[in-house]
Amino acid sequence: MRSTTLAASALALAAGVAVAGFSLAQPLVSVASRVATPVAAKTTILPGHWEYDYKIGPIPAGTETRCLKPADVEQFSRGICTRKYRCDYTTNIVQNGKIRLKGSWTDKKDRVAPVNAEGSYTPESFKLNIHMKTINGLPLAGTMTAKRLSADCPPDQTAAK
Repeated sequence: MRSTTLAASALALAAGVAVAGFSLAQPLVSVASRVATPVAAKTTILPGHWEYDYKIGPIPAGTETRCLKPADVEQFSRGICTRKYRCDYTTNIVQNGKIRLKGSWTDKKDRVAPVNAEGSYTPESFKLNIHMKTINGLPLAGTMTAKRLSADCPPDQTAAK
């Protein structure tokens, strides 16, 4: 039960896209690089006020809103990860509206959970199908969907955390 809870919280927190301390090792190319580079740069997601929905299988596991800053958007190109885990990806492809990740999440006790994620993104939304095994080897699948609610964040979410 403990490992299932750990995996469920990992899935839900992973979504904390920028993902609140989520270092989207979490995936992508920043908007800043697009502005600073005269060469055509890749655009991923945009900063602003975002809403995330999580499901484990068909069961809703939570909804949250986040204020994504430009640094958070840049993290998106590096892959999904939370502050609670060290995330290593052998496959990390975030381009042309598609996301594909394969690797592992390691918790603070050095317990490793393999993870695969595939999905798609636009500048104002994304969806990831996540498949992982708990630290005890139990399979777990879920989805994370997110949409940008506005370009500006509410005052209560703009404070540094």
